[in-house]
Amino acid sequence: MKVSDLVGRPTIDLNVDIAEGFPFDEDLLEFATSANVCCGVHAGSEVLAMETVEVLKSRGKRFGVHPGYPDRASMGRTPIDDAHQREYLASVFSQTQRFVQFARPDYIKPHGAFYNDTAIVLPARWETSMVRMRPVPGYDPASAFLAQYPGVQSLSMLLRVHRLPLMGLADTAHAVIANRAKQPLIREGFADRAYTPEGTLVPRSEPGAVLEDPAQVQAQILRLAPFVDSICLHGDTPDCVEFAELVVKTLVDNGFGVGFEP
Repeated sequence: MKVSDLVGRPTIDLNVDIAEGFPFDEDLLEFATSANVCCGVHAGSEVLAMETVEVLKSRGKRFGVHPGYPDRASMGRTPIDDAHQREYLASVFSQTQRFVQFARPDYIKPHGAFYNDTAIVLPARWETSMVRMRPVPGYDPASAFLAQYPGVQSLSMLLRVHRLPLMGLADTAHAVIANRAKQPLIREGFADRAYTPEGTLVPRSEPGAVLEDPAQVQAQILRLAPFVDSICLHGDTPDCVEFAELVVKTLVDNGFGVGFEP
């Protein structure tokens, strides 16, 4: 039986990014029901990741592996380029492998630019856009199209290898990646990030990309709630704990439970 069936109302998870070395982790866990654990490469350390997993287990929290590009200067938020493609994608594979060997996560959520590089909006009729004049037996035009995006292919392989659900944006390639890997998609929305008209996240380099006004955050929560399974808050902003409390209060006051469906 689902949690929502037991409580008699829709239930939405609150997930937070932690183990990145910021001082808010313990306080965020007072409100969060899931946590995305940094693997110690884009920020934090492997020791901190392991310690954080033990804390999450002791507190009965759901947790996901949260691999990011090995670019500590930008905290893994600089988009991948051709010069670093092989290095960065090899890193997210090794990060995930080490994490899974230590602790079995409940899902995978790519971090930062790895998330944005894979949360692309696919064009109409993309599945047949690379059909050849004379089809070759076994040729899959959809796979050929997705191969243009190395991060997409890499994330899909991670899901297949480790058999993990994906936490991501429903109206992007994340839904396709999860479906093709035959894994569930945990539909995610962001309380503290601005969206483009296409439903992706506004790049952090642009003004207003990070929401700082509590009224904006509250309005975003209410807009997203009917369409997502989980709402995310980042753990590296000074007001993140206050916003986490705001997320919970807003959901409860508007008839939602706070938690996740098993």
